[in-house]
Amino acid sequence: MKPAKKRRMGSTGRWLRFWGVAAAYGVTFLLLRRADPGIATSPWFVVAAMICFLGLMSVAKEVVRIRMPRALRGIRDWEARGRAYRALGVAAFGALLRRTPLRLLNRDVYLDRRTRHSGELSAQLEAAEASHFWAAFLVVPYMVRLVLAGTWGALFWVTVAQVLANLYPIMHLRMARHRLERLSARAARTPVSRP
Repeated sequence: MKPAKKRRMGSTGRWLRFWGVAAAYGVTFLLLRRADPGIATSPWFVVAAMICFLGLMSVAKEVVRIRMPRALRGIRDWEARGRAYRALGVAAFGALLRRTPLRLLNRDVYLDRRTRHSGELSAQLEAAEASHFWAAFLVVPYMVRLVLAGTWGALFWVTVAQVLANLYPIMHLRMARHRLERLSARAARTPVSRP
């Protein structure tokens, strides 16, 4: 059964919601730029814009399927082994997300009553991963600009934001996708016991 919110809101309603959020972000940007013409070059504005992009992608996934680029979609062997992710503390990051109010940032990536099956959850995990990937990708040209300008302090803070808001979530989501694939494969091999 679909969540109540998704049952009530049809395709047109979801598209209107997406365009409404996009328009609100656009108008806000124009108003901020009018108030301060140099705001688009501020590292804090770029970080805020990155977070707004993630919000827009959260709404967009209701109307389009957001996917990772084909070359990056598969889980690599070194990722599946998990040693690198454990060394980087990705599991601890995942525990922090699950056990704190940060869990509310994206409830669609957890298997519960709202998620009907593992295939739906896998698509939600990939959509979240892709959203973080594209958010990170869009900030890279700004980071290159900071390097060329030698603005090391701003580069440091934007890099910290990239790592915490995009890189660690991507690694955590890839780890979760791998675990889900393993569980699904194990469930497919296990015969269902009949009474």
